[in-house]
Amino acid sequence: MTDVLKALFVQTIVAPADAARMLMGLGLRRETGWTILVLACVLNTLAYFVSTTLFPIPPEFSLPLLSSPGLVLVLLFSVMVVTVFMLFWTGRALKGTAAFGDILIMIGWLQFMRLAVQLVALVFMIILPGVAGLFAMATGLYGIWILVNFVNVAHGFNSLGKSFLMLVFSVLGMTMGLS
Repeated sequence: MTDVLKALFVQTIVAPADAARMLMGLGLRRETGWTILVLACVLNTLAYFVSTTLFPIPPEFSLPLLSSPGLVLVLLFSVMVVTVFMLFWTGRALKGTAAFGDILIMIGWLQFMRLAVQLVALVFMIILPGVAGLFAMATGLYGIWILVNFVNVAHGFNSLGKSFLMLVFSVLGMTMGLS
């Protein structure tokens, strides 16, 4: 299984569409998708608090909501659940064919990729602090590219432009829903 995860990790970076097909081909059940998402959120929350312990946020920039591990976990998990539903329903509205479980597993996997990015950024903060911010920004932008590819494969759009537009609609929908 670790060989599959390593291959999936590399594929996600070098050929995101192939990685999306690999994820869909695993045939994981929806319950497994929820477990993956919860575990990824727990580990991301842990990584967040390790990095804020090592590199405290100045009080003038600190948000009280982000000072409690439980609240951060609930917030992160809630945002991920809303993201999964928005990507599923927005794609369906645009005649996409994704299965809900596939979107769920893809978002869960991307949270594990995010964990890897957080850990590498933490190492950069220790060794090369100036590079950490650039690394985080570059991986954030590349993460959008990966997500566009994942959505494109999951919904069967065969158009990265349509997939990007679907992401824009999803973000607009989430923004309007939260306001």
